[in-house]
This record gives sequence, C-alpha cells and structure tokens, in this order.
Amino acid sequence: MKKNTPSADEIKNYSHKKMTLPLMEHASEEMKEPVWKLVKKLASYARVPGAMSDFKKMAVFAEDDAIVDVVLDTLQDMKYPFKNTDFIPDIMGYYYSIALISQSMHRREETIKLFNELVDYAISIKSNSALPLARNMDVLSKEYPDLSDLFEKAKTIYRFDAIDSIKERVPIQVNKLYHDYTNADKIEAEYINVENPEDGKVFVEVDENGYVVRIVEKGKNIYTKIFKHYSYDMINYAIVRDVLLRKHMEEMRINDIADARVVEATRTDLKKLYSDIEISVNNKEFAYILDGHEKFNNTDLPKDVQDFLEEIYNDEDLKDAFFDCDIEIYDEAWVKDLEEDDSWFEDLMGSGESSYKNIKPFARDGLGGLWVVLDDEMIGYIGTEGECGILARNINEFMNIVAVQRGYIDDFCNADILKSVDAFIEEYEEPRDSDYNREFNRFIKKHGFTKDLKKIYEYIIKGVTIKPFFQVVATDDEYEDSYSILGSDDGQEALKSLIEMLE
Repeated sequence: MKKNTPSADEIKNYSHKKMTLPLMEHASEEMKEPVWKLVKKLASYARVPGAMSDFKKMAVFAEDDAIVDVVLDTLQDMKYPFKNTDFIPDIMGYYYSIALISQSMHRREETIKLFNELVDYAISIKSNSALPLARNMDVLSKEYPDLSDLFEKAKTIYRFDAIDSIKERVPIQVNKLYHDYTNADKIEAEYINVENPEDGKVFVEVDENGYVVRIVEKGKNIYTKIFKHYSYDMINYAIVRDVLLRKHMEEMRINDIADARVVEATRTDLKKLYSDIEISVNNKEFAYILDGHEKFNNTDLPKDVQDFLEEIYNDEDLKDAFFDCDIEIYDEAWVKDLEEDDSWFEDLMGSGESSYKNIKPFARDGLGGLWVVLDDEMIGYIGTEGECGILARNINEFMNIVAVQRGYIDDFCNADILKSVDAFIEEYEEPRDSDYNREFNRFIKKHGFTKDLKKIYEYIIKGVTIKPFFQVVATDDEYEDSYSILGSDDGQEALKSLIEMLE
C-alpha cells in the first residue's frame, strides 16, 4: 500500500493551523506519515480539551513513543504561547499536544520538567490564556498521580483567569449600553475580593478552587452560593445585573434595589444584552433581586423575624427544609394580607378573647394553622382544631429548635416526651433522618445555634410554660375554649400537669 506522506501543497492547506508546520518540521521522513495523521486529527477539533473524554482522544497517539518524541521536541522549542504578543492562534492543537504527552511515560522526566516551566511562566506573567493548562493537570492528575503536584501549583492560574474574566467581560457588556460607564479597575475594586462590601451589593470571592458569590446586609450574609470554575458567564451576568440595578437606582434617586421601577429598567437592559434563555437560567441561580427576592421590611413583624423570613424565603433549599418541617414561608404580600385583614383569627378560633392582643402571623402549616409572634417577641402557634400555645421565648430559640428537631410540632410537643430532660434525650438521642441535614447544619453554623439536646429541651420548656398561657376563651356558646399545643383537648390540663411534674 502506498504511504500517505503529505505533499507540500497538502501541508500548506493546513498551515492556518499553527501546530501543523512545527510538528511536520520536527518529524523525520519515516515519521511524516504518522505525524500527518496526528496533524489532521488536531485540525478537526473546534475547542480545547476539557473533559476526560476529550483528553482520551490523544491516548492512542501517546502509545507511540516516536510520535511522543516529535510532539515533545516541538513543544520544548515552542515553549510559552501564553501572551498576546506570541500566542499561537491554534490553541486547540497546542493543548491537545499537551494532553498527548501527558498520557505517555516515555521521556517522562522531560515532560514533567517542561510542564513545570510552562506553569511557572504562566503564573509569573499572570496569564489569562493558560486556563487549559491548569485544566489538563486537573483532569489527568486523577489517572497520572505525578501531575498532582503540578495541579496544586497550577490552581493559581484558575484564579488569574477568573478575575481577568470578570474584569474584562463585565465592562464589555455594560458599555454596550452605556459607553464608558464602567471599567476593569472599577469592577475589581467594587466586586472582586472586597474586604468590606457595601450592603446589598454582589461581591465575589475568588480563589484557586472556584467562586463564592455573596450578598451582605448589615454584616450578615443574606445570599451565598458556591460556583466552580468555568462558571464565568453566570458570575459575569450577576455583576452586570448588579451594575445596571445600581445605575438605575442612582439615576432615579431610589434607595430600594427591589423597587419596581428599578427592576423594570434593569430587565429592559438585560433583554438587550442577553437571550431570554440566558436571563431565565441565570436569574434562577441569582434569585435574590429580580425574581422574587423578598425583604419583608414593609410588614409589621419585628426586624429579627423579618431577617429570618428573608433568609429562608430567598434560599430555595432552606425554604424546602422548613417546608419539610411543615413550616411554610410565604412572600411579603401574604404576610401583609393577614395584617390588613384579621378575619383569619375568627376563622381559626371562632368567637373568643385571646390572652395576647398583639398577634402577628409569619408562616403557616399544611393544614392552615399559623405560626405567630406574640407581643413582638414570643413565638406561638394557632392550629385548625382549636389548639394554640407558645413554643419559644423568641425567634432565635424557635429557629434553633426547628433546625435541630427537624420535624413537626406534634413530634415533640408531647407531655410524655417533655416530662423530663432524660425522657426528651432518650426520644431524640438519634438525630432525625432528614433529606435536609446539610441545609439545617449550614443554618445552625451560620447563626451559632446549639445542638445540645439539654439546651433545646430547656428552650422548649421555657417556651411552652410561659405565663400567661396563650389561650383563647370562647365568648360564644357555640365555641369552646382553646386547648394547649401539647395535644390534649381537655383545655389546659395537660399543660398544667406538665408544669406540676417539672416543679
């Protein structure tokens, strides 16, 4: 069979792929045919390798020591294509060549030495073009352990690439609408690794492992999400959106980031920059502003209750965790509706006089019962079967109880379980199996809550035994007095009996 050695014209046709000529020049006459096969394969790729399956495309070539010789010699002569002044256009061919020698043990010491030189150089010039080099070490270190140390060093390239991406691409997008409105230095100063971020503003912490996107308000994180590298488009979108929001707030002299006029102006801008699909996908990830972020600050609820509702409502995973405990958190409009129309009280309890006059609902359960704040401090419950009572002295203790117990109120509001700390611990010494352990543990850690069951027991006891009892006395013969949340329909007898046991 005739050898498939390329002619000068054939090589010329591939010369736009800048790896072609160097590879062919380093190939001896007997190697031109196999190297030509490699060149044509490299020319067929439209992107640099990213997943393991991409890297494995080079495995068959890596088995041929003679081809490895040609590729390694070529790369050693080429050295550092990481700056705009000398970067070769054929980055696909270059990085697939890197992938090829990464998967060969032939001349391994020389390969590792070259890689160290490449990584060191990319780091020294803070290259934003060497991300595929770091990714090569990242993916292949799982199969080739001697690349692990290289990857630990190359991680820094991720950081350079991430920061440069944000600094460069955000101004490009914003300035499409508003010429010279922002620049790379301003974006870096206001959004990237900011020590004391402005309340409400998006800021991004970037390290070698990925991004942490945060929103801070009054010293507390009200939004936190972790993104891996390669999430550039999404991170850039979040900051573009924030820049536009603040531009419109400033121009309209409005200090509320959720104001309808600001939001609508920002939506209009975003539609000029992004497709409907991009907006939908990204807004789902960053739902703290344009799509349903609730602050609850227009309600009459105490500020500490508002803060917890805002945190839970705007974190879908945490909201689902509370829903799993039969505590449903709704938006601000739902709270305001109950504040403006108090017919809910008679709907639940009938005609009666409550021992507490200042009652503010903030959540409900699946049956329609309400969690309420009493006298702007204590946390009570009003059920749909005539029961009501106090569970916690304040919202912090209530949230701590729920996050640790992870169950329905009926699970632990039981006189037999609450009769002693030993009985309580015996019942709950094995943590409740929940699908939301990670969310609750994160919630507990963030707020410095306790997991000590003795302390949880103390919180519950001090809540349910507060006097005056939360009770509704019927004022109509058609109704009966409320009974306690301890699950007994004989008035307050179960609660009084519990108190006697504890004394």
